[in-house]
Amino acid sequence: MGTTRVSDPATVGGVVISNANKVWWPDEGITKGDVARFYHGISSLILPWMRDRPLTAERCPDGMLGGCFYRKNFPEGNIPADAPRLRLRAESTGKDVNYLVGGTLDALLGLVRVGCIAMHVMNSRVGSMREADWLAFDLDPSTGDFADAVRAGRALRKVLDGHGLVSFPKTSGSRGLHVFVPLRKGHAQDEVTAFAVRVGDELARGEPELVTMEHRKSARGTRVYADPFRNSYLQTIVTPYSVRRRPGATISTPLAWDEVTPRLDPAKFRLRTFEKRLAADDPWGDFRRHRQRLPSPT
Repeated sequence: MGTTRVSDPATVGGVVISNANKVWWPDEGITKGDVARFYHGISSLILPWMRDRPLTAERCPDGMLGGCFYRKNFPEGNIPADAPRLRLRAESTGKDVNYLVGGTLDALLGLVRVGCIAMHVMNSRVGSMREADWLAFDLDPSTGDFADAVRAGRALRKVLDGHGLVSFPKTSGSRGLHVFVPLRKGHAQDEVTAFAVRVGDELARGEPELVTMEHRKSARGTRVYADPFRNSYLQTIVTPYSVRRRPGATISTPLAWDEVTPRLDPAKFRLRTFEKRLAADDPWGDFRRHRQRLPSPT
């Protein structure tokens, strides 16, 4: 392969990516530039999920070789200066946070330039920050076994079906499963979160050996945590098609429900081979056409 300097830049989509040859996944030889080129190549798929949404980025400057931290505040720096921001008051600290608003290719690639890998977005848009566009569950298996998340996801689908709601699953890109329910306009986030808690409680009562609503890890045992709080104000969840800082550079991948079986290996959806996945029909292609209203509390 020859040798290249870590400092070598590359231009991707009109954005200069510094240290493009810096290896972020040593086992696969995946570089920072490879991540930028991947996002550029799938920009038509990922950008609609980021558009007009305040985001939190998972910044991992050394890839698999170092630590990560979540960054919310983007007042200036290597992100394009004209990328939109939204200043919001953090309820926990009382301080203002300058969130970056997603949706442009320049902003997406600018995030990679400063070492961001995974992209996390809110379920609300800048014009209606207290209203949710979707309901989401994050199914986190305490055992780390994706098959447990699959079983919990299939049980959750039955509960949602019982409420007359169409749902869409995706891999988290890590060990869990995400389940989204597209919503019509007009749902307050507090309403959506409360409904998610009720559904989670219903799921846990029906599958007490499999699912828990216990927030404390020490109380979960081997059960899957059905996290309803990704729906709360200013909370985020990883976008479809986001790269994750996991072995193989896995991708958070939209699924059809008939793919969600214990045999599914989420690690097969990875940066180097994802082009094969893109050749198939998009199982979330009709997501927005299924926007729906939540049932009224009984």
